[in-house]
Amino acid sequence: MSSLSRELVFLILQFLDEEKFKETVHKLEQESGFFFNMKYFEDEVHNGNWDEVEKYLSGFTKVDDN
Repeated sequence: MSSLSRELVFLILQFLDEEKFKETVHKLEQESGFFFNMKYFEDEVHNGNWDEVEKYLSGFTKVDDN
């Protein structure tokens, strides 16, 4: 991905975060692979939202990854 594309994704992420598009932010983070939100992940684990934990984590890893 080009530097310009990377910067554009970060700007979009910033906008979405400021506008409180929480799920959209997490989806773009997953698909772009630019950011893993540890706080969000920990909150979901602590709240027992296992489906969301698995879905979020799967955006960053593959089943065959070690």
